[in-house]
Amino acid sequence: MKYQNEGGVSLKQAFDLLRSASVVPVIDLQQLLNAVIFNYLIGNNDAHGKNFSLLYRDGQISLAPFYDLLCTVYYSELSPKMAMKIGGKYKPDEVYARHFEKFAVETGLSKPMVLKQVAVIAGKIIGSFDGIEAEMPASSKLIAFIRERVERFKAQIV
Repeated sequence: MKYQNEGGVSLKQAFDLLRSASVVPVIDLQQLLNAVIFNYLIGNNDAHGKNFSLLYRDGQISLAPFYDLLCTVYYSELSPKMAMKIGGKYKPDEVYARHFEKFAVETGLSKPMVLKQVAVIAGKIIGSFDGIEAEMPASSKLIAFIRERVERFKAQIV
């Protein structure tokens, strides 16, 4: 049950777990927020609870490094629904700034801080494309696809 709609973990549950278990909750909560935003913006609909793990080292718990970060919406044969809801929505095309505000409330985060971080992450994603396109010209269609998604969403919040 890795998908929320199948009984898997929700984002609220993930944030609550970090608050109660992490030895560095402020850092881990920020990292999880960044991952949620990044996955949404790049179109990773398969960002499910099993992709977020905890490290147990010397009796201390912290958020593990992220993996499986990819754009799934580019591939029409993959699910158009997100694995975890953002602001009550599973369909990424139905998510707007107000849904990130609802997500902030649900997860106990500040609405202005979440929206500010969406803009920051969006800017970093867009800023990273020039180097990638020069090194890997074959990726230009995927980059254009992600760039358009990110710029469209960023325009809502700036």
